[in-house]
Amino acid sequence: MAWRIEKAVVRGEIDNTAPGRTLGRIWLIHHVDPLELDLHGNCWRDLAGTILRFRNPHPDFSLSAPDLARPQSGRVGDMTASRKLRVYQTDSDSSSGTWQNHLSLEWFDAVNGRVLIETPLFELELSDRLWTLTQDEEAQQIQINLETMRQFMQVFLQREESTDLWTKENADEFAWEKRFRESDRLSDAFQELMEKYIDDAECQQKIAYAMGWSDALHPESDLADTATDIEWERELLIDEFAEEENQDDWRKVDWENSLGESEEGFYVHPLQQKAQDCASLAMECLGDKMDGPGAEGRLCSQLMLIAAKLAGALNGMAGDEEQEPGFVLAMLKRCLYWQNDAISACAELLARCDDSDEEKMLLRIRQAIFDIREEITEMRREFKQN
Repeated sequence: MAWRIEKAVVRGEIDNTAPGRTLGRIWLIHHVDPLELDLHGNCWRDLAGTILRFRNPHPDFSLSAPDLARPQSGRVGDMTASRKLRVYQTDSDSSSGTWQNHLSLEWFDAVNGRVLIETPLFELELSDRLWTLTQDEEAQQIQINLETMRQFMQVFLQREESTDLWTKENADEFAWEKRFRESDRLSDAFQELMEKYIDDAECQQKIAYAMGWSDALHPESDLADTATDIEWERELLIDEFAEEENQDDWRKVDWENSLGESEEGFYVHPLQQKAQDCASLAMECLGDKMDGPGAEGRLCSQLMLIAAKLAGALNGMAGDEEQEPGFVLAMLKRCLYWQNDAISACAELLARCDDSDEEKMLLRIRQAIFDIREEITEMRREFKQN
């Protein structure tokens, strides 16, 4: 959702010396001319009335520069150099992290939407202050920023006021695809807001307001009639977000015993079992190398995702009602997309593999993906015929 561009920043400046207007120039990798900003609104009190100059000591020139509109115009978001966020060390056993000041430059461009620079690593230089933003004025600006975030989320979520999308029984494949897309947008929006407000004292209230679950930052009894629906949607997304967070520990799952014999009468579909075995094989092959955003991580995470989604669509308890055909068809189509990404990651690993044993394992994994893809395609054909 947000354009997070800090790794592509070389240096820049934010000028809020004129009340109500924030200008900026940001030099990005592979560009001679700076990205110019012309925004309505003020920074937080620590930056209001000043010119902030910043420099990235380690820009990543291996990246492509973000393709942003020039110039950037719209409204400021939360702009401050004193936002405290938890930083977690990858080589530390501590789960609490340490608090550090972050440079946080957020704005909402008319073309690109939300753009964000957030990092504790930049070198900062602040000019003399020409005017001062009062505490009340800062609170008012932060509320305006929240309103801007809410408007941005409304556009992103593309909600339809009157729809039977989620109430129609025995929906077909295409209706389920729409449901999945809406669910994806809701999950992405919720995660974006969680990342922004996670350490805020009013985290839940601000997320509810920005998501459109409440019409006031501090809702009172006037929302009692809609409280049940709001709470249902909120809890649903919180559970889904928590599930995604727990996927960070997917390497710890006992894949051999997680399904088949855990409950008497539990049915594991053969296709799901094959997908599970394929994911286990990939994790066995790649070991410690599967951690991170590279091809190893993509391959394992996509195969794990396919196995999990097929479990939800195909597995079940004996005597349970079968899933709606439209749901199964739509989920199988999604699995095909994830398989394409897994095949691409596998090809990337094979192209640079210099270990004969690992190459054999990768070829087995790739063949297993192809076999599963054929079975998914055949299953979709059978569902459509019936």
